[in-house]
Amino acid sequence: MDTKRIFRDFNHCKFLVFTCLLPAELFVSLYLDSVINWSLWLVLLPIWTLKVLVIAGALVGTIVWCHKPFRRNEADGFTDFKAMLITVGIQVLLLLFELLLCNKIESNSPISWILVFTPMYLVSTLSIGACIWGYKNARSTELESLISLNTLLFVFVSLKLHNVIHWNWSVIFIPLWIIMCLPTIVVLHHLWTLAFLRSNFHGVDKQSLVLDTIMWIAIDVPLLTFEILLASRLDQQNDISWVNIFIPLHISLLGLIWSTFGRKGGNTWWFGLREDFCTIFLRICPFMRLYGNVECKEREGGDGSEIMMMPVVTQVVCKSPSKCEPVVAVTHIATPD
Repeated sequence: MDTKRIFRDFNHCKFLVFTCLLPAELFVSLYLDSVINWSLWLVLLPIWTLKVLVIAGALVGTIVWCHKPFRRNEADGFTDFKAMLITVGIQVLLLLFELLLCNKIESNSPISWILVFTPMYLVSTLSIGACIWGYKNARSTELESLISLNTLLFVFVSLKLHNVIHWNWSVIFIPLWIIMCLPTIVVLHHLWTLAFLRSNFHGVDKQSLVLDTIMWIAIDVPLLTFEILLASRLDQQNDISWVNIFIPLHISLLGLIWSTFGRKGGNTWWFGLREDFCTIFLRICPFMRLYGNVECKEREGGDGSEIMMMPVVTQVVCKSPSKCEPVVAVTHIATPD
């Protein structure tokens, strides 16, 4: 068990996004089954919370950028700031689409569906440019890539809702089926590697590979199941309740939340922090440093009858502003019989 990796490789930005999406889609499923009679504006409260945090974080980061010019000379400071502006621009356009969508559904507005989806056309164009910029600057552009690849899907859905085309939803989702082939290929590649992995393969961490394979399966299979059930329900080929249809999506989002603990990243310009989130967290909560500086490994005893947890003192994750004391490891911790 390496708790140091949890703090070191934690991606707080993705964790916040997926944590807000989980209750939002849970409320949507209950709303569609008429289990709750809330307004759609209230159903999407987690989404509005996410947007407020994103916009507030960008505003504070911009103020820090303007009032502390010396921060611009830090490593990748200017690139991180531009990445933050691109992200908040995409989020603002997504917010505009969500507002138009809620207004269309709640008040039965005469606005056409094509106009409602106009922000998605714009955000797709912006995402394509962001992907090119991210490739040139070695930046992660997962959200931008996902949006740009679904551009054709947004066009098909808007035309379907506007009654311009009368295709089945399974045909409308063809761009989505094509995109879902990519994570499926990743899962098959991981399974193939595990099947033919030998102990004499140098540079391959089998434990990490197994965990990555389980994570990808937990994300890809439920997500694909949800999309199939959704298309079948929209085409009126089944009468499965919306709550049951959304269950695979819950599992997939839980897998995505799990993945944030092993995917280092996140822009440090949000709220003008300019430090890793876990570094600040460990500074505020010093007692958590014990768990962030000790790595426990299992080792069998000499006769093979006892398994001991051997704590290993590792590099301190977070140093105290005033004083930093090394963590003293216990000689061994034997598991009870």
